[in-house]
Amino acid sequence: MAKKFSEVMEEMRDAVLGRKKNHDWGGSATDALDATVQGVKGFGGDTLSKTAARFNEATPYIIRAGYDVVEIEVGLGLSPKIVAHLELRELISDEARAELLLEVDDKRIISTILNTLFRASAARRRLSFKRFHFTHLELELSILPTVVLKFKPGADATAGDVPLLTATELPEED
Repeated sequence: MAKKFSEVMEEMRDAVLGRKKNHDWGGSATDALDATVQGVKGFGGDTLSKTAARFNEATPYIIRAGYDVVEIEVGLGLSPKIVAHLELRELISDEARAELLLEVDDKRIISTILNTLFRASAARRRLSFKRFHFTHLELELSILPTVVLKFKPGADATAGDVPLLTATELPEED
């Protein structure tokens, strides 16, 4: 049976702190690595599969929120993650945003993703860097979902601006 994340972390901590029977400090690093590798083998694939399924379920809503998914990365490790690269196609109106959030109110993960994207869009509008413009963002789905805003150098700092859509202009879900 696969170990839980907390069990993997406990084994790693015991190995690093020297709490294992017949412990010698020279073997701590090896013990910690072994505990990590064994734990990741047990739970990594299942966690990634579930995360991928959640992302697939969220994708139509992400598109309706004004984003295009242009690339997906899969990170393997102690905390496996899926990183979706998103480009902001258009800003949706406050009304459309509220309607979309109400629609996914009973879908906790999708609601969290959309709220995170909307907060990131608001933050992007408040950020200004000389000679850098917003290009895209990365949505990291792991234990703690994270959004990373990406800015690149360019002559026009407003190059990342996108049009505002009203609720009636939103693309239909497939």
